[in-house]
Amino acid sequence: MLSPKDKRIRLVLMMPLLFAGGIAGCSHQSAESAEGAGKSADTATPVTLTRVTRADIHRTVTVTGSIAALPNQDVRVSSFVAGRIAELKVAEGDHVRSGQIVARLEDHTLRDQLKQAEAAVAQARANLENARLSRTRNETLFQRGIAARKDLEDARTQESVAQAGLQQADAALSVANFQVSRAVIHSPLDGTVVKRFVNVGEQVDGTAAQPIVEIAHLAEVELQANVPSASLGFLKAGQELSLSTEIPGAASIQGRVVAISQAVDVATNSGMVRIRTLNRSGALRLGTFLSAQMAVETHPGATVVPPQAIYLDEARNPHVYRVEGDTAVAVPVKVGIETPSLVELLSGPKLGDSVILTGGYGLTDKAKIRVQGEPKQ
Repeated sequence: MLSPKDKRIRLVLMMPLLFAGGIAGCSHQSAESAEGAGKSADTATPVTLTRVTRADIHRTVTVTGSIAALPNQDVRVSSFVAGRIAELKVAEGDHVRSGQIVARLEDHTLRDQLKQAEAAVAQARANLENARLSRTRNETLFQRGIAARKDLEDARTQESVAQAGLQQADAALSVANFQVSRAVIHSPLDGTVVKRFVNVGEQVDGTAAQPIVEIAHLAEVELQANVPSASLGFLKAGQELSLSTEIPGAASIQGRVVAISQAVDVATNSGMVRIRTLNRSGALRLGTFLSAQMAVETHPGATVVPPQAIYLDEARNPHVYRVEGDTAVAVPVKVGIETPSLVELLSGPKLGDSVILTGGYGLTDKAKIRVQGEPKQ
């Protein structure tokens, strides 16, 4: 049996060991606690956020088509008489006024014919004057009983024939003058020379099949667009539209619908829509084929999110994940207009709510999340 003194000595010797054991126990508990916290953090999904905002959103349709002149504003000008081109007064790209001379034909033959017609008129007038004098003389002689009635009637007949001859000669002169005038070719409208078909010295046959120049009014043109049938219902005659193209100088076009085809092309499942637009810069050239984005509907001040914030469940129903603290809450949404950069929300989260932008695939409702960075606007 130990004495009281020996017991005190033994207790003093054991205290360092007991203290060391206590520290070791505390360290083990702290390590287990830290490991548990680490496991909890590892199970939270890292995500980035965006906010529900307002913006104007446009429903756009991709259309293809070509630029054409307005009806009756694109004319191929021909000569009405055959001949050789003596002079061309315009070049491609020139602006012309209605009535302006664009070309002249060699008219030597026509002018010779005109001189002949003028001479024929002079002869016919002389013949008529002689016939009148003869008729007057025979009337006097008949009254005096010197001339026979037959002579008087013959004189009157000759006068009538001469009168008809003059009328015929006058008509021929008018034709000759008209033919000479047709050797000068005028523009029928204000516009731009878009094509020249002949050169000086070339022969034309005087028919519409051989035009000399093409002149079109280009200050206002039409886009003859093929619009998908599903989008035709968004359009109506008189509707103002905005179009975006890749044509230099015409990146943004304001147009007006003037006609919508009532038939759909089965091969392309599209309908023809005529869209009239100003062409002050001249960048829209006739025949140009283009592809354009056409805004057919606009919702101002719509509730929107980026398209990446829209997720689909197993039934393909759209939803967003609204962030509540460290929890993602699945909120069903109804979407409206969709664009590459924005999606309109017709129902769902409120303006200003934070929703998951990236990292939401595979999440379940009420899943734990870890937010990375600030919400993107």
